[in-house]
Amino acid sequence: MGRHYCRRCNMVKPLLHGGDLVQASAVFGQPQTGWLDLSTGINPYSYPIPTIPDWAWQQLPYLNPQLLQAAQQYYQCQQLVVTAGSQPVIERLPQILISVGNQKPALIPSVGYQEHSLAWQQQGEITSYSGLIDDTKRINEALASGKIGHLLIINPNNPTGICYSPQQINNWAQQLSHEQGFLVVDEAFMDATPEQTCVSQKMPENLIVLRSFGKFFGLAGIRLGAIIASSRILETLAAVLGPWAVNGPAQAIAEHAFMDFPWTQAMAHKLVKEQSQQLQIWHMALAKLGAQLQADTPLFRSFALPTDLAKELHHKAAQAGILIRPIDIGDSTSLLRFGNIDLTQPRPLARCQEWLTSIG
Repeated sequence: MGRHYCRRCNMVKPLLHGGDLVQASAVFGQPQTGWLDLSTGINPYSYPIPTIPDWAWQQLPYLNPQLLQAAQQYYQCQQLVVTAGSQPVIERLPQILISVGNQKPALIPSVGYQEHSLAWQQQGEITSYSGLIDDTKRINEALASGKIGHLLIINPNNPTGICYSPQQINNWAQQLSHEQGFLVVDEAFMDATPEQTCVSQKMPENLIVLRSFGKFFGLAGIRLGAIIASSRILETLAAVLGPWAVNGPAQAIAEHAFMDFPWTQAMAHKLVKEQSQQLQIWHMALAKLGAQLQADTPLFRSFALPTDLAKELHHKAAQAGILIRPIDIGDSTSLLRFGNIDLTQPRPLARCQEWLTSIG
């Protein structure tokens, strides 16, 4: 469960997220250990946990300089802070950026990771672009109007797969800089295609990039991420997050993983190579039901279909012990998002094929 902000009642209400096996088990009666969880987009080929040194458990978790160096090498950028996942940053960034930038509305995708929208709504007015298509024209027009203070890009968009080039992002950052505006780019699903990142050694001062460790490395439970930004933003954020933000075992694991270049290179290649095979598992059966392919990325794919049918398929999949992610996008249309299957294990694939046969 996440949260949803109701401006009229000034309350935060639950937001649904993938991966909530406790809730899914309560609703559908499946044992928690019996799920094939495809609802998150987390890499099923997780990084092997190294031996964790005693100090990681015993000492207060001040940031290990070796972890910072490893992260800087991995992301190819010096200006970053390691955090306990990107969620704490998402929650705090709007207030920080409004205080140091301007108070005009933020431009945010209507469809995308909704915690961003929630965080910005709690701080002020927002306006939107669809997130379902290439919205370059809409964003250009909004920025040219002078009415937009800040811009959020989810790159690639989760769940729509829309992705913008580094050049386009830098152009938008330059436009926003004239009004002391900031461009926030969420690259949670970028690791498998590093050539598409907008991270560089010479980023615009008003460009902020969020990165997730857990998705690509398949270790979402350790809660680790990074924010890449100017020193002013990083210092302000570090003060807000406080000391000991990342626990010791997470730091030890991440340092080892960031430095394991052979593994990261091989995994990125593996995910891209398997991408078409992962898509083929679902595409034909869902296309026969009228579903349209919306997104095809190395870690997830999404299909658009009528909401009633999406709910029915989600329910039937859950009854078969397969958890997928339905996302309403309006106009009686929803997306069904499917994460990757471990193709080295025959049983998960067989379960999916059995379910697809049953709905065909």
